[in-house]
Amino acid sequence: MRKLLLLTFVLISQIAFAQKKQNAAPNVPLKNGEIVYEKEFNVAGKSSDQLYSNSEAWFVKRYKSAEGIETKDRAAGKVVGSGTEFLTFKGPINRDVTCKVKMMIQINSKDGGYGVRIYNIVYGYQEDPTKEREFFKAEDMLNYVMGKKVKNEEGYNPIVFNRKQSAKALEGLNGMINDVMASINQTMTEK
Repeated sequence: MRKLLLLTFVLISQIAFAQKKQNAAPNVPLKNGEIVYEKEFNVAGKSSDQLYSNSEAWFVKRYKSAEGIETKDRAAGKVVGSGTEFLTFKGPINRDVTCKVKMMIQINSKDGGYGVRIYNIVYGYQEDPTKEREFFKAEDMLNYVMGKKVKNEEGYNPIVFNRKQSAKALEGLNGMINDVMASINQTMTEK
């Protein structure tokens, strides 16, 4: 009985004096409070017009249609469109969790190079196929991981993952974006 009381006392004191652990921020690029990926590429010998055509071709090749292209400006060398990718990370009990990730992709072409900007990143998750997919901003997920309160217009936290799963989903974003950037670069350097 004494041992049980001692063990109970030790556990209670550990809980009572435990310090709150500070959540580490996932390594994602922030610009003015938004997650934004930007990268410049040099492509020697390619004109702005060639690169512009390749950027349009990339959207069609990657997303099987030009429907996602929202803005085309040949004179400015700018193509802006939406893209959807799938991201898988390890969730509870080491189970794969797959999210739909929507984003805006902007490609700015100029003679000898181009720039890519990926922004407005939104996660979508559907645990139950009979229910509607839940969507939430990547910035909201980052704030949630950092311990900040997150609420949508209806007044509730839209993040369906716990903090640890949210951090894994954000960490997986870097690899997915690198894959998108590599795909763009491959198409942009083609003839």
